[in-house]
Amino acid sequence: MPHPEWVAYEPALVPSLEQMRTEGIEVLEEWFRWAEEWSMFMRVYGNITRASRVLEIGCGQGRIAFPLRYVLSTEGAYDGFDIDRSKIAFLQQVFTTAHPNFRFQYVDVHNSYYNPAGLLHGESFRFPYPDASFDIVYAASVFTHMAPHIAANYFREAARVLKPTGRAIFSFFLLDVYRPGAPRPFAFGHPRFNFDHPYGTVDPREFAIANPRNPEQMTAYSQRLIERMAAGAGLRLHQPIIPGLWSATSPTWVAAQELVILETR
Repeated sequence: MPHPEWVAYEPALVPSLEQMRTEGIEVLEEWFRWAEEWSMFMRVYGNITRASRVLEIGCGQGRIAFPLRYVLSTEGAYDGFDIDRSKIAFLQQVFTTAHPNFRFQYVDVHNSYYNPAGLLHGESFRFPYPDASFDIVYAASVFTHMAPHIAANYFREAARVLKPTGRAIFSFFLLDVYRPGAPRPFAFGHPRFNFDHPYGTVDPREFAIANPRNPEQMTAYSQRLIERMAAGAGLRLHQPIIPGLWSATSPTWVAAQELVILETR
C-alpha cells in the first residue's frame, strides 16, 4: 500500500513498509529516525556542504539519501551503490528521476547474508568511481555485515576515491565494549547480537560473529583491527571512536553503533 501524502514532502521516494522490512524496519518512524541521524552525522563529522560530493557504501533503499536531498543542492552530488538489485531499480526509477544529482548503482558483490549468489568477490571489488572524486564516503551498518578481508579492501577503496581533504564515516559494533551476558537495550538484547563465535583463523579478540552458519549476518570488530585496516589503506582516526548505544556501556552514546571517523594520512 502506498504511503499517504502526509508522511513526507515527496512520498513517492519512500519505499513501502514491505520493502523496508527487508532492512529490518518494522515502523515508518524508524526509517526516518535513522535517516535524519545520519544526515546530522554528515554535518557534524563529515563537514558536508551544499557542494559536497558524497558516496554511500551500501545505500539500501535510499533511506539516508532521502534527507540528504535537502543538504546537497544542484552544486553537490550523491552516489550510492548496493548489492540488492531491486532496491537500486526502485531508486534509479524514482529517486534519480526526481533528483538527477543522486545516482545509484547495482554491484553484484557476494555477501553470505544479503547476496549469497553474488558473483563478485568483495576482497577484490573496485568501487566504480575515479580516484579522489568524493569529499565524504560513508557506510551505515555495512561493516556490521562484512568479513575482515573484505572490509580491508573497502577501506582501501574508500581511501582511493576520497579527495585528499576528505573524510570517511563508518559504523561498527565495537568488540571492545561487548560484554557477554550483560543486558543490552531494546532489540540489541536479542541473541543475534551475541558476538560469541570466532571466524576462521582470525583472532577472536579482534573479530567475532553472531551466527557461525551465516558469518556476515552480524559482525563485530576490535578498535585495534579497525585502526590496522585504516593504516593499511592510508587512513587514520580523525578523533576517538564515538560510543554507541547498543552495548549499554557508555552514558554518552551518540548513534546506535560506534562511529569511526577517518581522514587521509
